[in-house]
Amino acid sequence: MKKINPSARPLFSDQKLPLLVASLTDPTPTATISTMRNAIYDGAEAFMLHMEMMKPEHLCENDLKAIINYTGDKPLFTMNYRRSSEKTDEQLIEEQLMAVRAGASMIDMMGDMFAPSPRELSQDSHAIARQKQIIEQVHALGGEVLMSSHVWEYMTEEETLSHAKALESRGADFVKIAMCVHSEAEMLKSLSTTALVKNELKVPFLHICMGQWGKVLRAISPMFGSCFALCVQSYTEAGHKEKPLLRAEKAVLDNVDWMRARNPYAGTKTSQNAV
Repeated sequence: MKKINPSARPLFSDQKLPLLVASLTDPTPTATISTMRNAIYDGAEAFMLHMEMMKPEHLCENDLKAIINYTGDKPLFTMNYRRSSEKTDEQLIEEQLMAVRAGASMIDMMGDMFAPSPRELSQDSHAIARQKQIIEQVHALGGEVLMSSHVWEYMTEEETLSHAKALESRGADFVKIAMCVHSEAEMLKSLSTTALVKNELKVPFLHICMGQWGKVLRAISPMFGSCFALCVQSYTEAGHKEKPLLRAEKAVLDNVDWMRARNPYAGTKTSQNAV
């Protein structure tokens, strides 16, 4: 059973979705806090911290506490992806557990953690058991777990749904799939996939489409069920170049009429305007 820490740690599951999430890729705590402070004024509702982008000397509990302290009432999740062969998966996940102890709300754990596999989805029974154990540890610390796969190729609706359910079955609180789209046709099909998977899962779904055709989906997929809009506060040398700017994404969600009425079939007809 999930054990929630009685501290003031904000959880993603307690927020109104979708969320505007600002990506943090700075190498030091000071630079990270500066980005966060600027992002809050641009509309950030949550943060994602790329631990693998930080300088090694700052991957300590005190520096992580300093960063997380500045999130205030906004949740933050960490990722710690394989960027080199210098660290084992156990080392990467231990650093994320340290982040939860420091106050992080959630970790992003790859679906092939402890057994690197195609499409980042391990089928190794020992790896899956270890993933489930980590989820239990995070829950006991009061945090949540997003399980993710970066597929690096296009997947059909059926493939995406099957993949997402496999991640969900391991005990994830959120599920993320990042895949590639290579054409307008794949882009349009992927938008349908977002809605399909969102409706089939019991947990919130984050759907990311990579590549030039995927940029528009990053902006509008939250309207169709993707739980987060992953954004950058500004474009930098180290940062992602295809994520939408935070202020631009906020303008999209603020100025498109995408919220439905309680009864979506009633329309907007009145006795005076029945046409």
